[in-house]
Order: sequence, then C-alpha cells, then structure tokens
Amino acid sequence: MHPEPALLTKLVVFLRVHQTDASILLFLAAGAIGIASQIMLPVMPGAEMVQIAQNLAAHGTFANPFWTLATGPTAVNPPLYPLLLAALFKILRQPAYVYFASTLLAILANAFTASLLPRLSVALLGDCVPGIFGAVIWLGAMQSIPGWDTNLSVFGILIFCLITLPSGFAQRRPMAAAVLGGVLAGLLFLFNPSLILITVPWLAFIWFTSRASKLSTLRDPLITLSILCLFWFGWAMRNYNQLGAFVVRTNFGMTFYSSNNDCAQSSLIRDEFNNCYQTHHPNASVDEARLLATLGEVRYDRTRIADALAWIRTHPARFTRLTLRRFLEFWFPPADWIPPTKKFQNAFSIPHYAQKWSMQQIRIACVVWLATLLSIPGLILMVRRREPVTVYFTAVLTLYPLMYYLVVTDVRYRYPVLWITLLCAGCFLRDMLEHDRTPAASA
Repeated sequence: MHPEPALLTKLVVFLRVHQTDASILLFLAAGAIGIASQIMLPVMPGAEMVQIAQNLAAHGTFANPFWTLATGPTAVNPPLYPLLLAALFKILRQPAYVYFASTLLAILANAFTASLLPRLSVALLGDCVPGIFGAVIWLGAMQSIPGWDTNLSVFGILIFCLITLPSGFAQRRPMAAAVLGGVLAGLLFLFNPSLILITVPWLAFIWFTSRASKLSTLRDPLITLSILCLFWFGWAMRNYNQLGAFVVRTNFGMTFYSSNNDCAQSSLIRDEFNNCYQTHHPNASVDEARLLATLGEVRYDRTRIADALAWIRTHPARFTRLTLRRFLEFWFPPADWIPPTKKFQNAFSIPHYAQKWSMQQIRIACVVWLATLLSIPGLILMVRRREPVTVYFTAVLTLYPLMYYLVVTDVRYRYPVLWITLLCAGCFLRDMLEHDRTPAASA
C-alpha cells in the first residue's frame, strides 16, 4: 500500500511538473509588484553614477561624480552602468524619460531574476522547487534601484552562472560558452568590481566538480579568466592615463574614512541621522570634495585610508563594536524608522516620502531576515547531503562580505549574494514540506 501524500507534498510535486508555468508566473508577479511599488513610492533617481552619466552625455568625459562640486576625472564608480545611463540621456534627452527607462530596466531585471531562480536551482540542486520558493521570497525582498547597477548585476550573475555551467549550452558549444562567459564576467566586473568574488570562485567550482580530467577541462575557465583580465586591464589602464595610477576603483578610502571616525555609526542611514556622512564624504561635504579635487582621487583615497587606519589604531574597542554590528547588519539589515521631523537631502526632506520609504525598507529588511534565518538550516542540510555546490556557496558567503564589514551597512550591498541565501532557504522549505515522505511512504 502507498499512503496518500500530504497536501503540501502534492504542492511540491505540482511545482516540479509545472516549472515553466511557475517561472512565467514569477516573472509576471515580480513585474507587477515592481510597477505597483513604483506607482506608490517613486524611487529617488539621484546617485553618483547618475552624476557621471549626465557628465558623459553633456561633455563626453567620465568625471564629476559628486553633487557638491566638480572634481574632475573619476574612478570612484565603475564605468558600465554610467555608460548605459549616458546612452539613455543621449537618446531620450529628458531626465524624466531616462528615469522612467532606467526604472523599467530595474523592474525587468528583478522579474528575470525571479524567473531564472528555478532554472538555476535545477542546475545546482537537481530540483526547481528550492528556486521557486526562493523566488517567492525574492518578491518581497527585491526593490528597484535605478541609480545603481544593483538590479542588472544580480540578473547578470544568474545569466553568467547558467551559461558557464558544464551542461546545456556549455556542453554543446564549450568554446563559445567560455568566450561568452568571459565577456559576461568582464561586463559584470565593469558593473561592480567586487563581483569578481562571485564569478571567479564560480569558475573554480565548475572546474573542480567536472567529471572529466582536470587538465582537459582547464582550457575553458582559462579562456574565461583571460577575457575577464582584458576588461580589468583596459579599465585600469584608462585610470592610469587619467588619474596617474593603475587602479580599478578609488572610492574605498572615502567610504572607509566616513565609516570609521568619532561620529560614525554602523549603518549608512544612521550616519545620515547624525550628519556624520554629510561631514565626512565628498558627495555631501564641500570641504571633502575640495580636498579631493586638490589632492586628486588616488592621493585622496590613500590619504583617507591612512586616516581611517590611524583612527582604528587609537580606537580599537569602538572599531571592534562597529565591525561586529556591521557583520550582523549585513546578514540582518537594520530596520530604521525615520522620524517625521528628520531632514535629509533631496526627496528625503519631504516628510511623507521619508516615512513611506522608511516603511518599505523595514519590510524589505524583515524579508531578508526571514531568508537568512531559513537559509542557515538549509545550508546545514546541503552540507549533510554533500551537495557539491555547498562549497561554492560557503566560499562566496565567506569572501564577498568581508569588505562590507568594515564600512557602513546598506541592504544594497547584500543583493549580489542574496540569490544564494534564497536558494538555501528554498532548500530548507522544500525539505520541510516533504518531511512526511518517509522511505516507507515513498517505497
């Protein structure tokens, strides 16, 4: 006799049978939620990348990233997303149209992310259900951030992983997949250089888990890495020519310094509460922007790193407390309420907007908390089952956040690795729904 499976187990089976339908529904749901959210609470368009894009469109130079004053050629931000926005400014001309188009791109990227999670789940875990459950959680955690590369970067990471997997397209055309993977890895690097901590471990993972001989499978990841290095070299060479140093980015010093000083708090929003950010970062402080323009970005970056390290040496206990709190807040983002009387720059100076935005961020933080809490037992289950991808997940979740423990926290920093958390959480939920399927019941 075969006992009747429980209703929740039937749901799991139904989802496996209707994976394509679930992906389409997730795409439509994410798009609808994104549009509804934009109607109810329009996103602020301004950011450093937008400033660079406007300068590119108007003057043809990658420069002047700050609201405060013009500081000249820059490597504060990577180039690809400002170039994309600059192209939109050239084509659409009106800032309102550019804002609309970039917001639509962000919504579409979030929708594609939701629809791709089940497919990636099949490739990595052999089952679409963890990806479907993870995508449902994603619907509550996602947000449109048109002023930054975040949404497109997350979508790009999933595409990169799917294309370079040693199955499907990579199995049929390995050379083409290696070249395309290298181009995608390079583009992701130009979106956000820290994504190299996700893409390079991925290449190591698929190489180590390959069933063929390691020597014979070394060609494809080397091709991908070589193309990635060309992108890295090209951008660093541009910075050498414009700034006088072979560097990839020059924003760590200003972020590190504004995050570690006498008035620094653990999160960005709290730093803005007490005006610490406004007095220590060149995007809000005219004095800091003038100093940067005088010293040049590279020298300013190194100076502020030295200043922050000097402060840390004289305040070890406070730095330790800040770091521990930022460690917790990376995984469990702070849910900060903005008081109605609090004044900020731009749209945040409007009380009703600030309150609505605050509520949205609290909701997103709660969903990320839920995903993180569910992912812990999920990752433990994956370890017990010896799922090969567990090594990759663990490596990325260990390496990627390290730099973000040293600077102010913001939920935006979490998104590039949130998909891993969602798959682990989905794995746990799937197992909980199937817990009644004992060996006797499924025999």
